[in-house]
Amino acid sequence: MKTRAVPTMLLVLLAPATFKATELKEQTVQAWEAYVRAANTRVEERAHGQRPFLWVDEKPERVERVRAGEVLVAPMDSDNPRKVPHGLIHDWIGAMFLPNVKLDDVMDVLHDYDHYKDFYKPLVVKSKLLERANDHEKVTLLMMQKVFSVTAAVETDSEVLLVRPAANRAYSLSNSVRVQEIADYGKPREHALPEGHGPGYVWREFSVSRLEQRDGGVYVEMETIAMSRGIPVALRWMIKPLVENLPRKIMLATLTGTRDAVNEETKAVPPKTLTAAQSATR
Repeated sequence: MKTRAVPTMLLVLLAPATFKATELKEQTVQAWEAYVRAANTRVEERAHGQRPFLWVDEKPERVERVRAGEVLVAPMDSDNPRKVPHGLIHDWIGAMFLPNVKLDDVMDVLHDYDHYKDFYKPLVVKSKLLERANDHEKVTLLMMQKVFSVTAAVETDSEVLLVRPAANRAYSLSNSVRVQEIADYGKPREHALPEGHGPGYVWREFSVSRLEQRDGGVYVEMETIAMSRGIPVALRWMIKPLVENLPRKIMLATLTGTRDAVNEETKAVPPKTLTAAQSATR
């Protein structure tokens, strides 16, 4: 049995049309790789009992809130987005509780790539499973987001590792191995830019999904880490609010899309999502 990492940080930095193309620098890649190594260490600590398996279990009030029907979304720490040479790393986490469903119910939805465009529209335009071998998969996704007059589209190939550490637990790691921005998306001259070149909406993406069945339902957590270009000083006043607010909205939409798909498949009655679900929690 397997779980799937859902692409939640689709586009974290949408700039105006005057945003000039840039090139991904080696220093930026090195900073990204160091950050992902640290994230993998945290995953291992949770899997082996050195830390709580679930983020919500780190604070009792988080469990209470998701059990009451909230969808929690928060930056992973106060330094978010984190500045690195010539770029930014965005790290967000979200959690919810789905009552009256089983672990396999959630995993079946996360496995259903053919319907991602229905579950997560309009963020996911298309998706396809490229390869599957035991606990490894390779998936391609085309993701799109519009803000103001700008349409940003990114196509990625990601390698997914699937782990089942216990009968009632599962987690997956998804790491991008190809990221290409699509220029002039939806227009006759639409074309893919070379890797590491373009506006720099998304250069890299890494995500973790954790599921645990207990308390009469399933806890679902998703953490997504993405790297974008830095914000030019002249545009910081306009872009900063997008950097802070758009990832929260995308994470919330992805979690609620998953919840709705699971409830539709199982015909479970979803709890009312509270207004406070859209606020950050630590």
